[in-house]
Amino acid sequence: MPSQSLLALIQQGGVALYPLGVCSILVVAIFLERLWAFSRIGRVPREMLHRAESLLSAGQLQDALRLLDSSPGPFARVAKAGLLHRKGSAREVADRLALACEAEIASAGRGLPVLGTIGNIAPFIGLFGTVIGIMRAFHAVAQRGSAEAAAVSGGIAEALIATALGLGVGIVAVIGNNWMHALLEGFRLRLEHAATEWAYSLQNLDRPSETNARERAA
Repeated sequence: MPSQSLLALIQQGGVALYPLGVCSILVVAIFLERLWAFSRIGRVPREMLHRAESLLSAGQLQDALRLLDSSPGPFARVAKAGLLHRKGSAREVADRLALACEAEIASAGRGLPVLGTIGNIAPFIGLFGTVIGIMRAFHAVAQRGSAEAAAVSGGIAEALIATALGLGVGIVAVIGNNWMHALLEGFRLRLEHAATEWAYSLQNLDRPSETNARERAA
């Protein structure tokens, strides 16, 4: 018997293949979009942060803000959030930076819950297709009799194809989700480390002015 093409096998998969097809498209689209997004984040822009710190040391606040605005990326946005509240207490600056970091991490992780959900439900959708295929096979046996092999082959083929595709989509979704979460965790550590260093830099910039004010008052 000639081997069947992939399209022919998919056509035999039954109704369960429609939601599985949608899930597979979502998995590929989200994975590629998040992979592209994480590749754009890159490393901590230390040179840009050092330039902003130098401008602040020279008293050029507006120039530092313009530099951060012209440097798109989560690190610049977090640094700007801390800079806008630099006159507050150390606790307030740290809280503002923490909130900015949480917002950037949430933005970087968008779409990942969908990958996790698909990884969980895809095998069950395949199992649902399996049940439908077996039911069709038994119905064919009841209608045509068990002596005719073709009466049950269609339903069994539908069941096996739905199971295989459901497992395949689920496995790919779980692998992609775990990979993206590993990238997200690395991004979170870099962002929080940069925010902590920036908070210390802002505190150190304020200390000389406080010292000078005390000396003038004395």
